[in-house]
Amino acid sequence: MKVVIDNNLPWSLARLLTQNGIEAIHVVDKELSDVSDDVLRKTFSKQDIVFVSRDADFWTNHPPTWAIIWIASHNPTLAQIKGSIYKTLANIIPTLKPGQRVLLATDQIRIFEEK
Repeated sequence: MKVVIDNNLPWSLARLLTQNGIEAIHVVDKELSDVSDDVLRKTFSKQDIVFVSRDADFWTNHPPTWAIIWIASHNPTLAQIKGSIYKTLANIIPTLKPGQRVLLATDQIRIFEEK
């Protein structure tokens, strides 16, 4: 599945994932950096994607074709995003299926299946 990185994460994260074999775009790449969450949902609603965000709103409100990764870490540094967070994403993303949700917090990683 293609990965879409939300505007609350750096553009460089999408580039890093792409450089390492994971198809990823940032919302900036689609000129969607200043749109509402609802517009993002509608834009990608029929696509099987992995949506990566720090926005808790997507955790509970997303199209069923999406896998969600919620980075629930308070203000991660760029070094953390390009380091430990990136490594975790690179390992998890290839295994995800539509409907799964991943909580990526400072002290835990949990994968939830949709019911």
